[in-house]
Amino acid sequence: MILQLSSKQRAAIEAGKVRRNRLIRATKQAANQINSDEKPTHYYIYGPSGIGKTYQTEKAVNETGVINHTISGNVSMMALGINLAVIKYMNRDKKVVIIIDDCDEILKDTSNINQFKGILEKSQYSYNKRFHINSIGDEGTLEHDAVSECMTEGRQGFMVDTSNFTFVITSNIKLAYDDTAVEGDDSKKAARARHLAAIRGRCQTKDLDMTKEEKWGNLAYVTLEDGACKKCDEEQKLFILDYIWNNWDNMTETSIRTVEKMARTLHLEGEEN
Repeated sequence: MILQLSSKQRAAIEAGKVRRNRLIRATKQAANQINSDEKPTHYYIYGPSGIGKTYQTEKAVNETGVINHTISGNVSMMALGINLAVIKYMNRDKKVVIIIDDCDEILKDTSNINQFKGILEKSQYSYNKRFHINSIGDEGTLEHDAVSECMTEGRQGFMVDTSNFTFVITSNIKLAYDDTAVEGDDSKKAARARHLAAIRGRCQTKDLDMTKEEKWGNLAYVTLEDGACKKCDEEQKLFILDYIWNNWDNMTETSIRTVEKMARTLHLEGEEN
């Protein structure tokens, strides 16, 4: 087994730590401003998959002690609205941080993006299509009762007031800038870029681009210093991290989950496997 890190690996860990701390600062800023009387500032955190965006975001927000909920962003807009209605129903007018985990599905569709802008800009989620409330569940269930409170007589769909919500959005999609979203181009790609640029304009956006070395360094720091793979000793962790370092380009996944799966294999089957 490898017994110590190389100088390049140590440098990569320091670089990864810098990126990780930038993520932590952003999420704590979002949580700490929850007690302000000002309109909430929402945060959008972009970064490659596998760097622990959601793990670090949840940890940082939990450390502030504010009320928070994590919901998936890989759902339909109606499903997102039901989740928001439930959180509203549970917390009424209490201030809440909502982490939208992996918002890629919503941001693939121009119509969804446009609807999502309304949440960020107008503090209001609107679902304007006709549906039957019983399709959401039986009366007395949390989802049914929450959405029922958000329905307005004489209007189809439902509406959720999100003015007491601060959103922290994580995604693998990098938002376009205004100068890259060219006006006058009517292609679907250009239209989507313009909408994504509008999302950027409505959030504090943190772009966590990482080189291969920085991504490995972030992974190594979490593994060695942040309590991952508790059943592994130091030598086993170093062995796994060194294997990932030397085989990075041939690996189909490189995340903390990868380290944990490799740790189980190492424990059960030995180094050779």
